[in-house]
Amino acid sequence: MDVIVIGAGVSGLAAARELRRRGHDAVVLEARDRIGGRIHTLRPRGWPVPIELGAEFVHGKPPALRALAKAREVEGELYGDRLVPQGKLWESTLEKVSRLLAGRERSVRDALESPRWRAQTTPAERQLAAAYLEGFNAARLDRASLKAIAQQIAAAEKIQGDRIARIPGGYDIVPRRLARGLRIELDSKVREIRWTRGSVRVLAYRRTWEARTAIVTVALGALQGRSLRFAPALPRWKQEAIDALAMGPVLKVALLFKRAFWPPDLGFLLAQAEVPTFWRPLPSRAPVLIGWAASRKHDALRGKDPVAAGLRSLEQATGERQRPLRSLFVDWERDELSGGAYSWVPVGAMPAQRALARRVGPLLFAGEATHFDGACGTVHGAIETGLRAASEAAKLLGRSRRP
Repeated sequence: MDVIVIGAGVSGLAAARELRRRGHDAVVLEARDRIGGRIHTLRPRGWPVPIELGAEFVHGKPPALRALAKAREVEGELYGDRLVPQGKLWESTLEKVSRLLAGRERSVRDALESPRWRAQTTPAERQLAAAYLEGFNAARLDRASLKAIAQQIAAAEKIQGDRIARIPGGYDIVPRRLARGLRIELDSKVREIRWTRGSVRVLAYRRTWEARTAIVTVALGALQGRSLRFAPALPRWKQEAIDALAMGPVLKVALLFKRAFWPPDLGFLLAQAEVPTFWRPLPSRAPVLIGWAASRKHDALRGKDPVAAGLRSLEQATGERQRPLRSLFVDWERDELSGGAYSWVPVGAMPAQRALARRVGPLLFAGEATHFDGACGTVHGAIETGLRAASEAAKLLGRSRRP
């Protein structure tokens, strides 16, 4: 082969698709029995809508996604505990958060506790800001980089990131379209990558593959877990970059009820509870709620029943005790092939993103954690890194052969 792509998430699929367009032979090796990686759409019997265990929203209008799926923008009111509307509080909080992010590099927690921020905000705004920044980024606020989050918000503003949309038929249409015509080997977990200056040998559990170069798109959490061996070992600077970044733990709970017991215009519900965030799978009107617990909220649920925690949280927020008809949950931290939902940047670790993306001999690296321009943690960011790595691979190969 010309190129071996390791991982059939959207980054690996985008890379292989671009290489095929350029006339290069590529094979995609995937450890799972499915493509998509952290995009995982289920259509379980008895549920009125597809359930997204992984990526769910399209934030803004990213060019890398617009050609692959038709997303429908969703709008709804934000509610808090006891179903009190929080729209005005949300707007004022976001406006003040934008000012907070203009500061020097430090942890988000330090910025939130600064006298200047406290003088400009109400207790309710401070509480909402902290919950939003930690939950959305799945990051520990005492470690998360203020500068990195500012970069991400600035990048989102360029693509109208405040507008959110969903793909009603299921997010898995994105990896399925990327995969068309590609050679993909499922159930092919890679054990070791042996490399020299100009060649790569990849040892999977069922067979060995050889190529001139390889693109590694496995999740940051898998790289940190050292389940994938490199021979010779990766240079120290690369390993330090891997270890400098972090993966965000996320638990999602899907609940199907007999009837809706929330206001008809509800879009999101923010609760001071074990599971702090819920949303409806709009534009569907099905009586389904999706719960989200990230970072420390996720950690506090270890050893507990996620469904029971979600129901307690809803009872606290709405004042109604309900029993679901069906339920599902996923804990991305427990997924050995990802080790979390998506990456985040600790204080001072922004250069590690760029280092993680750098080539090592014939080895190229892609995936959302390697995006250093503000789109880490996003589907469109992962796709963009796959295209970048494919371009780098084509330059290494030094030729463009048409089929």
